[in-house]
Formats: sequence, structure tokens, C-alpha cells
Amino acid sequence: MRIAALLPNVEIYGGVRRYLEIGNALIRLGHEFTLFTPAGEKPAWLEFRGRMMPFAALGSQEFDTGLCGEYSILPQFDALRARSKYFYFVLEGHKMEKEAARRNCYFMGSSEGICRRIERKYGVQCLRAPGGINPEVFNPAPRDASNSTGFTILSYGRIHKKRKGVRHVIRAAESLHGKYPGIRLIFFDSLVGQDRRDPRPLIKTSVPHEFHLDLPQSRMAWLFSRADAFVSAERRAGWANTAAEAMACRVPVVCTASGSRDFAVHEKTALVVPFAHPFFLRRQVARLILDPALRERLAAAGFEKIMDFTWDSLAARLEGVFAAAPPN
Repeated sequence: MRIAALLPNVEIYGGVRRYLEIGNALIRLGHEFTLFTPAGEKPAWLEFRGRMMPFAALGSQEFDTGLCGEYSILPQFDALRARSKYFYFVLEGHKMEKEAARRNCYFMGSSEGICRRIERKYGVQCLRAPGGINPEVFNPAPRDASNSTGFTILSYGRIHKKRKGVRHVIRAAESLHGKYPGIRLIFFDSLVGQDRRDPRPLIKTSVPHEFHLDLPQSRMAWLFSRADAFVSAERRAGWANTAAEAMACRVPVVCTASGSRDFAVHEKTALVVPFAHPFFLRRQVARLILDPALRERLAAAGFEKIMDFTWDSLAARLEGVFAAAPPN
């Protein structure tokens, strides 16, 4: 099959990774995959084996399948010549969500939660297409014993995005620090977007912490290996990328249900809090501090579960769906 996808940029975002990884996986299955962006530039941070083309070339050829998940480029998606088209919902509650859901195309969602939302609100069928993780990048690395007497919490550090819940994680750690003084925090992020805002000056806390900015993909497993727990307080997530990646690195996870319903099962594969609030995060992190056996059990079960969600397994499912789809 000849498959095309559209993106507004190729910067370090989870939504961009999705298309690069799916494209590479479909190429391994023997298909052609073309990625259109405004200028047709190749990503610098992750290898992409497909073809890059600019939006100016959108009408130059026909494809069997077309993919898009970005609202700002819906006019360009309309211009793509494809036998069947899929809008891929990867974020909940966008102001243009309804406009996308009313288009004459098929629909996919990056998690069970977002698919349920789309089906309930707009009465359309939404194909479950959750995932994924790349085990070559995210895997159980040798544990870092530098904080063997303490407890290290790892969290995504994009603090200026309120829905990421980073401040909730910080407040939870602060409330635990008095009782468990060995606690420390590690954050990570990349400079992305038009303003390329540096999140590090916004991290203000008395808890010892460090921040890794623009870490290469080859160092991600090392970073996760330094954590005793990964904590996420996301809201309105599509697929909770960082929580899934922590599981792939065999790190126990405390998270909300947002974007994680497919793989985070409370008490079985993770500790899932009912709301993104420091009180609930603190209680679950305290359990992990006091119970090493619980940490190990959740890490092992989480790792086993998330291996069902590799990009290769998702691509194999999509291959069958695309091949059987009638034209829009």
C-alpha cells in the first residue's frame, strides 16, 4: 500500500513520534509511507525511513490511505488525494474536535478513553489504535544505584502546559519530603514549539531536583533507569506516552486514567489516582516508598502489559484495517 500522513512539524512531540514510528513500522511490513509537512523537512531527533514531501506537493500523486491528527492542517488534509482517509484523534477536547468529527472520513483514536469520547459525543465509529512504545529506545536498563538510600521520582517536565500536571507532582513530592527526606525529583523535556520556552526556571521547589533538557533518544532508557517511580498527573491526554515509556523501562507508575486506560490497571499494572491532585498522588507514592515488593510487582506487570503496545503490533493491526477499508 501507498500510505501518506500529514504533520505541521517534525519537532519532539509525542504526536510526531506516533507518525514517525508507525511509518517506520509500516515500511518494515513492505509498504510505502510518505510524510507531508509544510516544508518537507526530515526530523533530526528520530530516524525516519519514509519519504518526506512539502505541502506544495499534496496534489501531485494518489495514495491508498491518508492519515492526519492535527486540526490546524485540516485544509491540507482535504487536499490530499487518498482512496480512504482517517482522522486520528490524539488529544481530548480541542475546540475543533467537532469540525474534525463531521468530516467525510474514517476515525481512529490513540486510546480507549479518547475513542469512547468521540463515539459518545459525535455518534461516529472510532477505531481503537492505541500505542505505542519502541523497545529499542525504551527498555529496562541497568539500575542506577547513586541514590540507593533515597527515593527518586521521575516526571515529565513541561510545566507551562497546565494539563500535564507537573505542579501537582511537585506538590506531592514536597508534602512527602518532610517524612521521607531522601526523596528527589528528576524532570525531562525538550525545547519545542515556536516560543521554545525553557521549563527549567519554572521549577521552584525545596525538594532536591535535576532537569534533563533535550536528551537524545539513546539516553532515554538510562534516564528512566534512575527512577524508583514515574509519576504523571495528566489531564485530557490522548495516549499517555511518558507513562507507557516508563513501563517499558520497567519502572513502577503512578498516574491518572487520562490516556492510560489501555495499559494502566489500578493495583495490577500501575497505581491509578482518581483525580490529578497532590493528595491522591502523595498517597500512592508513599505506598511505593514503603513497599519495595509492590514496586517490583507493578514494574514487572507493567512491563509485561506494555509489550502488547509496540509500534510494530499497532502497524500490523492498521495494515489489515487499511487494506479492507472501502473508499470514503
